[in-house]
Amino acid sequence: MLAGTLPNLHAEERTLGPQDLLNGLMQNNPAIQAARSRFEAATKRPSQVGALPEPRARYTNFGVGHPFSALNATEFAYQGFGVSQEFPFPGKLALASEEAKREGEGVQQNYRAVVLDITARLKVAYYEWLTANKAIELTRKHSDLLSRFEAIARNRYTVGKGLQQDVLKAQLEVSTLEQQIAMLDEKRQRAEAEIASLLAAPSVVCRASGDLHPSAFTVSLDELIRATNDSPRVRAEQKMVDARAVTINRSLKDFRPDFGINLEWDHTGGNFPEHYMATVEVKIPIYHARKQRYALEESHSRLNEAKQNYRSAQQQAIYQVKDQYLSIQSSERILNLYKTTLIPQAQLTVDSSVSAYEVGSIDFLTLLTNLTNLISLDRQYYDELARHEEAIARREPVVGKELVPFRETNQ
Repeated sequence: MLAGTLPNLHAEERTLGPQDLLNGLMQNNPAIQAARSRFEAATKRPSQVGALPEPRARYTNFGVGHPFSALNATEFAYQGFGVSQEFPFPGKLALASEEAKREGEGVQQNYRAVVLDITARLKVAYYEWLTANKAIELTRKHSDLLSRFEAIARNRYTVGKGLQQDVLKAQLEVSTLEQQIAMLDEKRQRAEAEIASLLAAPSVVCRASGDLHPSAFTVSLDELIRATNDSPRVRAEQKMVDARAVTINRSLKDFRPDFGINLEWDHTGGNFPEHYMATVEVKIPIYHARKQRYALEESHSRLNEAKQNYRSAQQQAIYQVKDQYLSIQSSERILNLYKTTLIPQAQLTVDSSVSAYEVGSIDFLTLLTNLTNLISLDRQYYDELARHEEAIARREPVVGKELVPFRETNQ
């Protein structure tokens, strides 16, 4: 149903929450669909490579004197009907099927990785949109407050208690906030465009939650490092190591001969006896010094390559976990400082400055500076909040699971 409504989303102005976005992503994202088809295709290979080669049917017309001569003219003329079948050395087909199965499991892990990577991109874009939307709301609120200050400055100037430059300065700051709102709106539209691109939709209308809070994150670093073993990228490389180990066993089997059986019945006519023929063929690997030996060495080299890729994926996953973990820890400390100290102090300063300016205890520049500090701290808080949520989202593909539920309001 969601896939059908996405093309008409803009016309209907239907707002999408986090769960709606996730559903649309799984149903409509082209990269996810391509990865899923690639995985489905890989599951069809084990049966193919594990089956026997197709048998061959054969018809022979043996004539004497001229082609298609009469059967009873001589005992040498006959019509033959035969069938042949190749049989690889026992174990070769089973190993080929096992190798394809391991490779298919690796493709499955790559599919998981694509889903988690694109889901993380969606979450990051949504948090960008959410914080930009909240920043616009706060900036408009501050703009209204600044307009109030402008009115106070104008009234004081009218009665001769203020300066004209205070009024002009207030007007300049109001215009500056309008410029910031325009830039934030561009940021919000860019985030909407990225979300729409991920959902393969012309446009989307996201739904904002009532309030924003940092997600509670209690997973320790040791738990996250252990969880990297379930990372799709790491497991895909591990499956490739398993597949390359099977390849070595296949290469060893190639030193063994394959077989073939031919059965034929020759019809000679009523006056002469019929012929029967059975043939057994053996494919002898006499060129193993130039062929099978190098194939075995190639298999060993590919196994070593797969092992090194696996180690590299492990180390990269551990580094990413540590890097993002430090970002989250630092972000949580900064957010707590903003919430408990900086913003409350700035708000109290602005409240006291308004009263002081109205009675003429401080000048307008001091009042304006205090308000500008509050606006800057509010913006920085939500920028840091976005950084916190995005760091968690970017870590999920590395550990192979969702760390924080993606919902309307992060509590």
